[in-house]
Order: sequence, then structure tokens, then C-alpha cells
Amino acid sequence: MLFPALKQRTRSAFTLIELLVVIAIIAILIALLLPAVQQAREAARRTQCKNNMKQIGLAMHNYASTYAEMFPNAGNPLTGGYPDDFSPLARLLPYCDQANLNNLIDFDLKLGHPAFQPLPTDMQPVARTVIPMLLCPSDPAPSTAIEPYQNTYTYAGCNYAANQGDGVDFNNGSTYSPTHPLGPGNGLFWVGANMRIRDCVDGTTNTIAFAESTRGPGPNTTGTNNDVRLYRMDGSYPEVAAAPPYANTEGSRLITWLRGSVPFGPVMNGYLTPNSKVPDAVSGSSKLTAARSYHTGGANVVLCDGSVRFVGDSIDVTLYRGLWTRAGGEVIGEF
Repeated sequence: MLFPALKQRTRSAFTLIELLVVIAIIAILIALLLPAVQQAREAARRTQCKNNMKQIGLAMHNYASTYAEMFPNAGNPLTGGYPDDFSPLARLLPYCDQANLNNLIDFDLKLGHPAFQPLPTDMQPVARTVIPMLLCPSDPAPSTAIEPYQNTYTYAGCNYAANQGDGVDFNNGSTYSPTHPLGPGNGLFWVGANMRIRDCVDGTTNTIAFAESTRGPGPNTTGTNNDVRLYRMDGSYPEVAAAPPYANTEGSRLITWLRGSVPFGPVMNGYLTPNSKVPDAVSGSSKLTAARSYHTGGANVVLCDGSVRFVGDSIDVTLYRGLWTRAGGEVIGEF
């Protein structure tokens, strides 16, 4: 018996054109989905940053409840010397689940000036300790950096800085100078400030306590800065804000949670609006800084009532500066 020949089925392969079409479709899908994934990740990071700042606000109020409604200062003044230089954030450690770290700090110890005095040996491991709650997850900079003066000591970074007012930070070595031409201390935190909640005459909902700042990438370098960094320049205010950088620029926008005052403590003023295109500037012990973040469109701030708000880059400058004064009498509208 003869069987008919079985028909052989042939499997057609992808043509080059079909393969290119499939690749193009996949590329389009990736291009459409990737921004959405990145936006979702940044939203999560921004939410974590806000949660960090809420914890700072809560710690601030717990501190005030313990110390007769007083806010922590940025160091105690000394006669004929530099302040002890512990930051407001360092004083909040027991209220930030950092009691063990707090126990390693002798707040009677004098840190000295970071530019030419050695960091005490006992403080060196403390200075290197990273506190995750004080780091914004959107900031890609390293969590530690070498200080940009002696290029010797490693400090843990910090993304949140305390309000010293709407002028230019100035520390004369012993106490804040309210008559200095660079501007008075009309904020809440500086050397020997000891402000209380009742000193927020403008209202706790109308006064900034802490704002975001960016960390630096590493040791001091001289040359072109590749991002928002700390420029060191000479000149009088207001020229200091607009002066071009000179040869000795800093590649490290170092802010550490340990030290309290100029040059790289977590303190800030509100003269410049968030993420200002005018670079931050420091000359001697004067400092002009802006709230800065890697969040699109603005930066987070903690108000003195403990609430957290996102302040946009385009906020009216007069309104914004009013948020940095404790008793300026400004009428604060919506922001």
C-alpha cells in the first residue's frame, strides 16, 4: 500500500524588517515606561526626605519640651576663642533615636576652628558616623567627605540645615554679631542664640526651622565646579552674591551634622530662594547660602510648628525671606 507523501511544514523565520519593528516597539515601550519608573522612585525618595524632616521637627519640639521651650543653639560663645561648635542637630541626637551616639559626645569639649585646629581624637569616630535620617535619599553625593580645609578629617554628611535668618550668616568667633553689615541674626539658630518658641513672634507656622541643603562629593579641589557647590570669594555684601569665583574654589559643598557654625555646619540663611542660580558663597566666616535639593522644582522645609512644606523655586523672594525671620512682622500668604 502506498502512502501519500507527508507534506512537510516549513517554519518561516523573522525577516530583518520584522525584527527591527519588534526592537523599535520595545524601545518605545521602554522610553515610555522608564520616566514613569524614575518619577515613582523620586516620589518615594522625596517622601522619605519629608519623613526625615518630620522627625527633625518632632525632635526639636521634644527638645524644647525638655529645656523650657528652648531651641538648641549652634554652639556656646567663648571669651577669646572659638565656640564649642556643636550643631543644633547634634543636640537633638537623644530625640532622634541616637542616644548611644549622643553618649559618645562630651558637649563641654571645644572642637576649635576647623581650618587650623585639630579635631579632638575622641570626636573623630563620632564625626564619621553616618545618620541615615539626616541624609536625603535623592542626593547622589557620598555620605561622608573629607573636610575642605585641612583635608584630613572625614565627616558624615547632612542634608538639613538650621535657620539663622534672612541675611548673611556671620560668626565673629565668639557670638553672632547683630550689628554686622552683612546682616543681623533674625532667625533661630546661631552661636549662643538660645531662642524659645515664644520668640517666634511671627508664628510657628510662618517661620522656617530647618531647610534642605545638598552634600558635597569629597575633598577640596581647585578648578571648575561641576554642580551646585560652595564658592569662596572675597567682597562685601551684596556684591558677595554676584561676584565670580576666583582661583581658590571648593569642589566640596560639605555640610556635617556635628559642627554648628560657619564654615560647614548645618546652618543656613534665606536670602536666596531655593535652588538659586546665584552660587552659595563664603568669605572668612561669613556665609551666603540657599536651600538646595535634588527634588524637581524646589526644596523641603520644616516649619517651627513641626510641619513640613515643599517650597518652590519660583516663590516670591520677599515672601520667602519673611519665612526666615522669627519676628519680622511680615504678612505670610500662601506658598
